[in-house]
Amino acid sequence: MKTAICKFARGYRLACTKLVLCASRHATTMLLVLGVILITGGLVNLSSAQSGPLGSFSEANFDDELIRYGVGNLFKLIEGAFGALIMVVSGLGAIVAAAMGAYRAAVGMLVVAVGAFILRSLVSLFFGTDFGDYDSN
Repeated sequence: MKTAICKFARGYRLACTKLVLCASRHATTMLLVLGVILITGGLVNLSSAQSGPLGSFSEANFDDELIRYGVGNLFKLIEGAFGALIMVVSGLGAIVAAAMGAYRAAVGMLVVAVGAFILRSLVSLFFGTDFGDYDSN
């Protein structure tokens, strides 16, 4: 009986050692296959949730009024005194960075300064609407 248990333990130990060596040798391949399986399984669920043969299953109506007001309030801040503060600080930072030779940082700060100045125009250009603030409506 003792020899049978020893043989079983030796065989089990050998099988576990082979399994660990195989897993460590092919770890990246196994993780790639696992990732592809998980992504494929998730995409199947997403693709079937959008619409069925009779149309959309969703009955929800989404009111984006609060989001529009929030974006409008952010624009109001950026176009006001806070935006002027951002522009001045980033402009001064760009001058100091350029004087010290950090031209990449200077260009980044100039982009921030110009972006704070033309943010509303860019959003209206890309999304085709004007966002009013909450107080004016």
